[in-house]
Amino acid sequence: MSKVTIAGDANGTGVFTIAAPNGNTNRTLVLPDEAGTVLTSASSIPAANLTGTVVQTNVPAFRAFRPTTQNPSRYTWTKVTLSSETFDTDSSFDSTTDYRFTPTIAGYYHFNAFGAATGSPPEAYVAVRQNNAGVITAWFNASGVNQWTGAISGLLYANGTTDYFELFVYTAAASPAFSSLSFSGVLVRAA
Repeated sequence: MSKVTIAGDANGTGVFTIAAPNGNTNRTLVLPDEAGTVLTSASSIPAANLTGTVVQTNVPAFRAFRPTTQNPSRYTWTKVTLSSETFDTDSSFDSTTDYRFTPTIAGYYHFNAFGAATGSPPEAYVAVRQNNAGVITAWFNASGVNQWTGAISGLLYANGTTDYFELFVYTAAASPAFSSLSFSGVLVRAA
């Protein structure tokens, strides 16, 4: 029969207590048949070095879109009023007032945006702005006569408190019409 020995540290002065939880079910703690350290919730070992499945919860992710066409003025950057959401896992996208994503967790976010436009002459842009400053911008590519599509993708850092992200469009076209406008993002790594 194997034995369990609890050995104290001659240099330590603290008292190590093993306490049973307040439960009504019998439990068995099985120690591994190898030398090493038993991990606790306070361990600093990266989750990638552990075996099994590590589930990440509360990851902010959103997808917002505009269900109707938006007709901005020429020669000016115009914020897209993304009034509908497919999902918003952290309730961080405002689809009623500011039409912006304000993440509450500091880290690196991947953003995507898409749109289509019509008008003449053929010139249109789409941009993701952080704190009202353009950080990711793309020119729309022609998909037909006076028709264009544009998509952008990029990774940006958010501080989790004051940073916010919005979708803007720009055109030199007369009577422009933007459609299929969507904006999405997800936290890929916490800071």
